Amino acid sequence: MSKANDRQQPLRLTLAPPPDAIERLFRVFGDELIPLEQLRARYFRNMNTETFKAAIGTERIPLPLVTMVTSNKRQQYVHLRHLAAYIEQRAWLADEELARRLSPPDDGQE
Repeated sequence: MSKANDRQQPLRLTLAPPPDAIERLFRVFGDELIPLEQLRARYFRNMNTETFKAAIGTERIPLPLVTMVTSNKRQQYVHLRHLAAYIEQRAWLADEELARRLSPPDDGQE
């Protein structure tokens, strides 16, 4: 197992991606496997290439990396289903955060 895979955190999802999300992403990227640079340019524009590559597959961006060959120069990808699930998870977390902020403070009185 390579060192890049050693630091990769498992993707633990609270929600499965809906099929229509996968279909929409397929229309955007045109393939099941998304090259890292395309993913960075689309969803992580605030990060430069080096920062993004260091963050992906870690706790910061917990997306598993897929490779097709075992080589030091191998191309790395993110699978469409993982991306769809990650987007759904981030949306769910955003919804939870909004609900928390909008809920009235608990003053302990009944």
